[in-house]
Amino acid sequence: VESGNKGMIKLKSLLTEVIACGECLSYAYKYAIRSLKKKNVKITYGTVQNKWISNNKRYNHAWVEDGNKVKDWQTMVMKSSKYGGKGWPIREFYKFWNVKNEKKYAPLEVIQNYAKHKSIMGWDWK
Repeated sequence: VESGNKGMIKLKSLLTEVIACGECLSYAYKYAIRSLKKKNVKITYGTVQNKWISNNKRYNHAWVEDGNKVKDWQTMVMKSSKYGGKGWPIREFYKFWNVKNEKKYAPLEVIQNYAKHKSIMGWDWK
């Protein structure tokens, strides 16, 4: 029975990691490429946390702020919330996900950082 509990703990740990995985970086990068001429688009890198979804674990995330909406891979492609396909109102996204350490870039800056660092990762993530 005890080994079964260890297996469940490991499974829970793996499931928590899956929540944090996805295509947020490539989604944000591709959005930047398509939005080079848009002035109201910011690609944002930061950390998010939610006690129900991520068990209070904080993890790195990337999203797009387009006008007054937050668009990320989980919401726009996977349609993982009531804002699926539409985008979150910015204030609600920040409150629900307890956003911290966010850094915002214009689409051109994202492209330039990729050329410089050869990575779409958040360049300022610690």
